[in-house]
Amino acid sequence: MNEYEEQIDRIISVFSQAGFLNDVILVGSWCLVFYQHILDGFIPLIRTTDIDFYIPDVKKTSVKGDVISSLREINYDHISDTLTNKSKFISPDGFEIEFITRLYRQGDSTLTIGKTGIIAESLSYVELFSQHFIEVKRNGLLLKIASPSAFVLQKLLINERRGLKAEKDIQAITYVLSFLMLSKKQTADFLAIWNDLPKKWKAMIIKVASKNDLHLPEGLKK
Repeated sequence: MNEYEEQIDRIISVFSQAGFLNDVILVGSWCLVFYQHILDGFIPLIRTTDIDFYIPDVKKTSVKGDVISSLREINYDHISDTLTNKSKFISPDGFEIEFITRLYRQGDSTLTIGKTGIIAESLSYVELFSQHFIEVKRNGLLLKIASPSAFVLQKLLINERRGLKAEKDIQAITYVLSFLMLSKKQTADFLAIWNDLPKKWKAMIIKVASKNDLHLPEGLKK
């Protein structure tokens, strides 16, 4: 077990004890840790210590315990971002937990997660994860993670907003795509998600893919 898996195990144990685990979906680059169990021959390449959890509905959380205090017990200190007021949890060895949720029509940049006292950042396109996740078992606990297809599509949608991180994201997208397209099941999942996307989203994805010479699965309808 590597240090990334050890951190995830500690975090999801805390979430489970607080009754919070079912309310979160692991998204971002840390999903790659688990894709090795889904995609044949996949070796996770992670270059970030940022751990992102998506909250599908900040108003509907079933927390029973104090998440902030429980995270502090495993050496994650709670701080508020000075610019956005969003919550961050930082460990002495540099790992950082953040929470994100979908952007509502009101346009609030941050939202409080239920009664946890944790403030999540509101972002565009993350609602893709609400329906498109898979469950993996870790030490008897079920963790929801973004599906490989959802990971790729959401990364493509936000790529032009990523600034200095855009190139690194394209590398991750290319790597996951190369394994995804070798799997009939994962390719079918990609096409199923694609068919439900708004036309504007599809156009944006095709534009970014073309710009970066990425080959998407065959059979996509614009």
